[in-house]
Amino acid sequence: MSTEPREQNLVFVRSEYGLPYSKGLMAQSIMATGLAPERAFALATLIERRLGERREREISVDDLRLLAEQVLGVEEGEEMATRFHRWGRLTRLDRPLVVLIGGVTGVGKSTLATQLGSRLGITRVVATDQVRQVVRAFFSREFLPAVHHSSFDVARALPELGDGASATIDGFVRQVEDIAPGIEALVERAVSERGRIVIEGVHLLPEVPSATLCEQAVTARALLAVTDEHAHRAHFHMRGLESPRPPGRYLDAFDRIRTLQEFLIERATATGVPIIDEGALEPALKRMLQVVFDAVGGEPDTAESAAVNVRAKETT
Repeated sequence: MSTEPREQNLVFVRSEYGLPYSKGLMAQSIMATGLAPERAFALATLIERRLGERREREISVDDLRLLAEQVLGVEEGEEMATRFHRWGRLTRLDRPLVVLIGGVTGVGKSTLATQLGSRLGITRVVATDQVRQVVRAFFSREFLPAVHHSSFDVARALPELGDGASATIDGFVRQVEDIAPGIEALVERAVSERGRIVIEGVHLLPEVPSATLCEQAVTARALLAVTDEHAHRAHFHMRGLESPRPPGRYLDAFDRIRTLQEFLIERATATGVPIIDEGALEPALKRMLQVVFDAVGGEPDTAESAAVNVRAKETT
């Protein structure tokens, strides 16, 4: 008798129709925990083997997820199993999910936000600089001068602020105040539509969006930073190789950009916002996923404790 998994006969039920088990889809789901693609695929193969050992030819989506949690618990530990469980909850939250990734120019916010959205299946990824572009299209330079300049150059457009680090910060705060209503509008729409969104940008101070608005969503917030000055500078050189934007403009403003980062780190530290400074994309992505899952874990879910109990029985 063949001992090969009965992949061709096995289906899992999803609402009114059934689909064959897919290692690719399962691996993609497991990657949401932060595991590398090759490890996720190996675990998906192990789950396939477990399915082949079952007598039943069908399995519900919930039972398949539970089996995946059991395998993750045994192979990777309870933390990964809990992450996977919380990833499964993302589509069943009572409130919308809003992920906020702050940070200055050149720290990799847009790359991290795109990768995070891909891992979590979130298609709405918006930069606060896009909001600034919209605002400045509607308001003249004379009426709102701050929005017509980069975050690190606002003080140059507002001579009344003076010179130096304090002027750089004051000009930036002025710009944040001018575009904050647009950022809040994005979150308000996500709340009204019960959708999921990732917003990234330098303008995401701890009070933007407002606490009242953030309480209407499951909000995960972090600050992405590169405290190593040489590494930060290198990011701009790499950007010059990978995009048409010349790095010279950013390198000329490097000291002002670093001043803004110090300000953001101080604000994040004072308000308890997690600071991610990992030096590479994959570690940063793993940390950001944990921030999201911690936020999701704060939502009431009686099914989570039941799943943990089942996994505990499985391993004893």
